[in-house]
Amino acid sequence: MASEHVAIDIAATPERVWQVIADIESWPRWTESVTDLKRLDSGPVAVGSKARVKQPGLPSLVWEVTALEPGTQFTWVCRTPGLASAARHDIIPSGGGCRLELTMTWSGPLAGITAALNKSRTRRLMTTEANGAKARSERALASA
Repeated sequence: MASEHVAIDIAATPERVWQVIADIESWPRWTESVTDLKRLDSGPVAVGSKARVKQPGLPSLVWEVTALEPGTQFTWVCRTPGLASAARHDIIPSGGGCRLELTMTWSGPLAGITAALNKSRTRRLMTTEANGAKARSERALASA
């Protein structure tokens, strides 16, 4: 198993950050780490929800929500032969705002090589996502 981790402090309430993160269909509008996202189901994001996600330099992949604690965290997993990629999104209250922590974990026979080959791209995409979530969450706060 291998993993990457990125964290960012956000000057917005955990509830606001959750609204941004849980609205996965809006991601292509606020983060350059996702160029296209199509829900394969409808309704609020829940365990079992699926989406086809296109990221720069990667093929379109189907991600399925495997864990969700509303307002706090969700994890979704993409499975390909020899590899499971899990992306966890945690929102942790901190003072008047919160901390968003993103963790990508790979498991399976191809985990080590995948992590080694994709370390810098993964970190860049995660940092872009974190910065986009921060900007979107704080911008909404400033315009309120």
